[in-house]
Amino acid sequence: MARLEGSGASRLVKLIQMHGKNDSISICLATITAAPPSIKLKVDGDKFELESDDFEVAEHLTKHTRQVKIAGGATQSLAFQDELKVGDRVIVLSYNNDQRYFVMDRIVSYYVET
Repeated sequence: MARLEGSGASRLVKLIQMHGKNDSISICLATITAAPPSIKLKVDGDKFELESDDFEVAEHLTKHTRQVKIAGGATQSLAFQDELKVGDRVIVLSYNNDQRYFVMDRIVSYYVET
């Protein structure tokens, strides 16, 4: 197998495309161009931005509250505030002939140029 080039995220996308090929679904990378609630994103290689009604976002990338119980104690509410921000890089699943999109996760890079 040939060595894959690019960042960790682009290598992951290439691996999934090679081994999990599904013609009705594709995986791409994108950048958040406007923050919630009027969130927008731009898929790499596209000339246009997607509006919030063109895609869904995984809950863990939004502000949300969860109920937790720690060490058998009382149930508590835990508020997560780390929603997507302008400039965040994301992994996006495209489906329905590129008419719908799903933001799966945020990309974090620890690459340091030497």
